[in-house]
Amino acid sequence: MKIYLNSTSNLGDFLNALPVLSGIHKEWARKEEIHFLMKPEMKKFKGIKEFLMYQNIFHKVDFIDDIFVYGDVIELSSWTREDRNDPNRPIETCRYENWLRDKYDKLTFEVDDNFLLSVDPFLKEPLVEVNKPYVGDRWNGPGIDGRRASWTLSHLANVNFLDYNRTVMENAFCIWMSPRPFITTFTGTSTIADLMGKKQVVLWGEDIRDWDNKPIEYSFEKHFYKNRNSKLMYIGDFEVEKLDEYFTV
Repeated sequence: MKIYLNSTSNLGDFLNALPVLSGIHKEWARKEEIHFLMKPEMKKFKGIKEFLMYQNIFHKVDFIDDIFVYGDVIELSSWTREDRNDPNRPIETCRYENWLRDKYDKLTFEVDDNFLLSVDPFLKEPLVEVNKPYVGDRWNGPGIDGRRASWTLSHLANVNFLDYNRTVMENAFCIWMSPRPFITTFTGTSTIADLMGKKQVVLWGEDIRDWDNKPIEYSFEKHFYKNRNSKLMYIGDFEVEKLDEYFTV
């Protein structure tokens, strides 16, 4: 079974598909292995191919421009209706689900809302200081959506910033191993943290107050599970010193 996610090269939107893909794997693992295909633009995320292979969902992962593709390919996109079959499920995940249900009626599956990202526990070097919380800011790497600001959290002090020169797995390890809640914004690493069930504060600023001409709460529900550990907060109200308190109320 070949599945090609062709609608996005943004990391957060991309990773919102994983609960759907995990559900397909659970339904079809005894019948067909999944060969997963990505847009070549995803190469900008260092180690993304290896990170996906570690999730035990796919038999094989490739960038579509690196191989000759033959036979039938299931196309996966989120450019469709937003009806939600579960009120806690991210809207973007629902859109992937709806796309497949509308176009491939023989592809039976249930969305795996219990899906948790797997992290290599033997990576030790990336974790620097366990007492300082990690911050996943929005980088300004190649091919990013320029309508939103980058490095909006760079003013925060007494924190560790994720290094995007490292691999996706290494940064996921930092988020996973830190005993402190994660600090982030609307960016790919916040989706990683949510899919780990990690406590995190997702900060928003004026650049995305009315993103898609909708309230910020809609943007939050678009990418994060309502019943996990992600909290939405305006960047001007956030204080690093109160990070742990935000999860005790």
